[in-house]
Amino acid sequence: MKNSSSKIILLLSGFLILDPFLRILSFKISTGMDWALIWDNIVENGNVSAFRFMEFWIFTPLAGLFLLTLSRFANIIYSILTLYKFYSLVTYTPYDWPYFAARPHFGAFCIITVNLVFVGILMWPLMKKYIFSYHFKDVWDARGRYHANFKATLYLNGREGFSCGRIKNISSGGALINITDIKIPMAKPKDEGILIIETDNKEHLYFDIELVNTTIAPKGDLIGMEFVNMGPKISLALLNMLIDLRASDAEKEKRTPSEVL
Repeated sequence: MKNSSSKIILLLSGFLILDPFLRILSFKISTGMDWALIWDNIVENGNVSAFRFMEFWIFTPLAGLFLLTLSRFANIIYSILTLYKFYSLVTYTPYDWPYFAARPHFGAFCIITVNLVFVGILMWPLMKKYIFSYHFKDVWDARGRYHANFKATLYLNGREGFSCGRIKNISSGGALINITDIKIPMAKPKDEGILIIETDNKEHLYFDIELVNTTIAPKGDLIGMEFVNMGPKISLALLNMLIDLRASDAEKEKRTPSEVL
């Protein structure tokens, strides 16, 4: 399956790199104009700005070259260039450069349609995760909590040492940590500090927190806390974590009792 996808990407990249010449060929076939006249209009037309000239000769081949790298960043650049080419096509001024016709020729629409379909295929995982999720609104809801088992370390302002434990549940507004190794005096509500969560992929997320409540339990103290002063980067990281936890919970609900055991 992966080899098939790579072959499709390589084939599409080749078409994109050759796109300006394919457009010229399509224009020649559809109009029957002499090659010299076509070349004069598209290549040597002195009324064309440098940007418009690059739009025709550079942008689409550049998208193809980016696509060849098979990286996520390249996919984003390819998608942006494709969407711009689509915008340029639908806002085309009649009898303007480079088509000099009432509307762009049929081949140009075919090429951009194929590209838009492929952009949709590349972006589908992201759209499915962030846009089309039925429960997307729950991720932003601070009342929606998800069970977790992340390693965590808690530092409190003005206290020496730290406490280690595991996150029991988490939401977009705060978390509950089960302290298993206490190396600082007993925490109390309104204390402020930093919570470090280690995700499944060994990434460390740093949250400014304010303690809300503490509960002494035989298997470890439970401390509830609220996230404060969250910037865009940590908010996005938390959003991704909550989406993954929700997907994990949904997957567990689908399993039969025998599969869970």
